This record gives sequence, structure tokens and C-alpha cells, in this order.
Amino acid sequence: MNSSPQTVLPVASGLDVHKSFVVAVIKSTSNQGTVNTVKKRFSTFRADLEDLRDWLLQNDCHHVCMESTGKYWIPVYNVLESAMNEVRVCNPKWLSLVKGEKDDNKDAARICDLYRNGMTKSSYIPNKQIRTLRELTRLRQKYVQQRTSDHNRLINCLTVNNYKLDMVFSNVRGRSASLIINLILSGEPYTDEDILKCVSSRCKAPREDILRACQGFELDKLQREKLRIIQDHIDGLTKEIEKLDQLIAEACEDHKDYIRLLMTMPGVSEISARKIIAELGTEMDQFVKGSRVAKWAGLAPGSDESAGKIHSRHITKGGKYLKPVLVEAAWAAVRSKNPY
Repeated sequence: MNSSPQTVLPVASGLDVHKSFVVAVIKSTSNQGTVNTVKKRFSTFRADLEDLRDWLLQNDCHHVCMESTGKYWIPVYNVLESAMNEVRVCNPKWLSLVKGEKDDNKDAARICDLYRNGMTKSSYIPNKQIRTLRELTRLRQKYVQQRTSDHNRLINCLTVNNYKLDMVFSNVRGRSASLIINLILSGEPYTDEDILKCVSSRCKAPREDILRACQGFELDKLQREKLRIIQDHIDGLTKEIEKLDQLIAEACEDHKDYIRLLMTMPGVSEISARKIIAELGTEMDQFVKGSRVAKWAGLAPGSDESAGKIHSRHITKGGKYLKPVLVEAAWAAVRSKNPY
């Protein structure tokens, strides 16, 4: 009985992608059943990647498989995407060799063998328009995180000097708290009346507690300058986020109907809907069913059972961009007035 895996693709290539070079192995099965192997190494400059594409086509290879190695696979994918029938990108954990038995040529050959025999699991790679939108939304998320970090740093610096604004304001990034911080950093003398003028009439905190929270130690010149630098960075990030919002809105012109549909769900804002579209795309055929979307987002419990003993079933670390959006939307839905 022949137990060898059945060849699904007669001609295919495996790529071992690195920062500065790519090792390509093409394996083809002849009519007599013999396997022919050719391999070549290419640089990752664009001209050399185009040579890789031409070399694959010259060898009648239209199916390529590679690992999702950091960001290094993306330039290779961009060059090969339009010329190949399929460019499959796989998670490295499904393709890895045993340590001590691997090198670049063996890695590429291993990837090629698994791919030809139908033993690879493809990662979801959206089209170029969605990938561009994804880059914009992820950059916006990074800037928002940086701004939050800087604002927390600003509050911590004030707390060290005994300004307890976070004890009287539920949102220290709100208008009232921001105006008081600007007043403190101005370096000009101010009175209790000046502080109370900064407080919104809708603020529920007792005015006496607000005044006590603002009775901190006097800031010297160097401390004020440091806090102004932090403030300037926050303002700069805010302007960059506004620019990104314009670009994202422009990139979402073709997806307005999908965004409106997502916004009918409780807890999903326009910003959240854009992020969901950027991460998932608009074509759901590749996921087949909702449970697979949950797995892809890293929100499905794992399955780890052996000899009748159940081990940890924690959710995975995957979906680090989509998962926070869905969790945030879920919390907003739970707190809405009419949650399902």
C-alpha cells in the first residue's frame, strides 16, 4: 500500500523569504512520475523580485507558497499577485521544520512539498484596496494609543506634583480638565474664580473638591516646559489623526453600504465599522461561517485535550487589531439602552 501523500499540484514553488533575499524552489512532476527540482536565490530589490516572477513563469510555475514572515512577504506578494494563479501565504507554525534539520534551501523545498501535496493552510490576504485601508486604520490606531499614552504621562506628572484632577473628573481628557491643565501650565497667577470658569456647568463634581484638587505644589520652569512638550506632542498627534480620518473616509467611499449595515449593530460606531471592514474585507466567502471569523479574530476558545484531560482553553493572541475593536463594540452594546 502506497502511503505517500497525493500530489495535488504538478508544478509549484516554495519561497523562503528573508529581509534581503528569497530562496525559491520549483518542483514539477513529469509524465513518467519523476520529480524535477530547480532552485535559485534572488535579492529582495524590486528589480530582482521581478526577475523572480519572470523565472517562475519561464518554468511554467503559476502556484507559489510562502510563510508570512514579518512584513518581508508583502513586497514579494505585491510583485507576484497579478502574475500567478495563486500566491498562498501561510502561518509559519504550520510549515516549520524540526530545529537542527533546516536551512534556507530545505525550508523552501519543505514549503513546496507541503503545498504541492495539499497540506498547507492559507492565511486570509484581502485585495489591495482593503490592504491599503488596513494600513491607514492601523496607523490611526497607533497614533491614538500614543496620544493616550502621552495624556496619561501628562496626568502622572501633575499627580506627582499633587494635582489630583483624576479624582474629581471622570474624563481627564475632557474640556474642563484640559482648560484647567492649560491654566496651571500657563505660569501666570490664577485665582479660584479662574479655575471655576474652566469648569463646565454639566460637571457633577463639587466645586469645592475641584478647587482642592488644584492645590498642588508649584511647578518650576523645567517641569512646565516638559509638560508643554508633552502637550505639543498630543496636539500634533491629534492633527495627524484628523488627516488620517480624511484619508480613511476617502478609502471607504466604495464601502459606504457595508459601513451603514455594520452601524445598525448596537455598539458599532462609524470608526469601528471602518476598522472591521479594513480587517475583514467585504467578501465573507473565505470564512464560510461566523465561527471561523471568531477564530480568525482570536476570540474563540482553543481546543487542547489529551487522554481525556482538558488543558487550557484560553483565546489565542491573534487578531490584535480586530479583537480590541470587537471587544470595544461589545462593551458599548452591553451598556446601550436596548441591548439585544
